[in-house]
Amino acid sequence: MNDLQKKELRLLVWFDRVCGELGLPYFLVCGSALGAVKYKGFIPWDDDVDVGMLRGDYDRFMREAPALLPEGIFLQNFRSDPAYPLIFAKLRDSNTTYVETGLAHIPVNHGVYMDIFPLDGYPADPKDQRRFERRKRIFRCKLLAALEGNYSPRARLAVTAMRLMGVHKRTGRILERYEQMIRAYPPEESELICNHGNWQGQLEYAPREQYGEGTAAEFVGIKVRVPAQYDMYLTRKYGDWRAELPPEQQVGHHYYTVMDLNTPYTEFLRSYP
Repeated sequence: MNDLQKKELRLLVWFDRVCGELGLPYFLVCGSALGAVKYKGFIPWDDDVDVGMLRGDYDRFMREAPALLPEGIFLQNFRSDPAYPLIFAKLRDSNTTYVETGLAHIPVNHGVYMDIFPLDGYPADPKDQRRFERRKRIFRCKLLAALEGNYSPRARLAVTAMRLMGVHKRTGRILERYEQMIRAYPPEESELICNHGNWQGQLEYAPREQYGEGTAAEFVGIKVRVPAQYDMYLTRKYGDWRAELPPEQQVGHHYYTVMDLNTPYTEFLRSYP
């Protein structure tokens, strides 16, 4: 493990400990599920940890975990950190600095993090899916006003217009309404389970049986769970996940402006205009 992964592993240890105290199940998802199955830990070049929780368990974690976490570990969501512009949560190490490029201009907690995704239900009918995605797209476009990115000229024009209208100052209200919409399909009543926070189209929803109750796996010595039908889950997301990527593709997928594993992010915020 590299030094960044060691910091992230500490966050996962605390997350797992609190989930154990509260009796809350979770799944490693995305690249972390792949790492657990294939490497029993991090993908060697990976740069984050991803977990998913069914919506009811996620909500309870959001309510009760802060009282059980040690000083210096912060549970970040758009309610606990009002300028935070994302629909999922992060667990942050406040004694470190990891400033993601798209969030560098926002005065939020910028510690090293792990992602916590709520898993919601999803409409099964293709027509309902298309209508649902059209509504989601409106919210996601509005949230772009709060982020920085390499936008196309057309998207940059739209983002500029939304900022002139002050959309970027209404992030909390936008997220409240966005969350209310995706909660409309409870996972326990749906044929499909969806990770809206990591949205990549059809790669992010799957039959509920793929998640099931999960199956045991190991992640750097921690006993965790991955989706029950992990082969189908990983194949849907990554194709031939057993094959090794060519060296030029063995790189992380997050970009940072500042990383300092020994200095609190508050030092970075001192320079915020």
